[in-house]
Amino acid sequence: MKGQITREGLARALKKIRVDNHLTQQELADMIYCDIRQIRRYETEGTDKLAVVNMYAEMFDLSSLSILSMAQDAF
Repeated sequence: MKGQITREGLARALKKIRVDNHLTQQELADMIYCDIRQIRRYETEGTDKLAVVNMYAEMFDLSSLSILSMAQDAF
């Protein structure tokens, strides 16, 4: 449904941000000291944790609102 932020939309937005910044999942995982499986989950299942959105925002010099807007427009 257009206008809503879904986990799937957020997953697509997070993946797009990483890819647009020319990072592999492993490189991002190493940068934030987590397992690559967690990055895969974020990019396939999305998340409902604002802390994850904030982490991506900080890592890629974006605002959390811009990421949420990308997730909203993903469909």
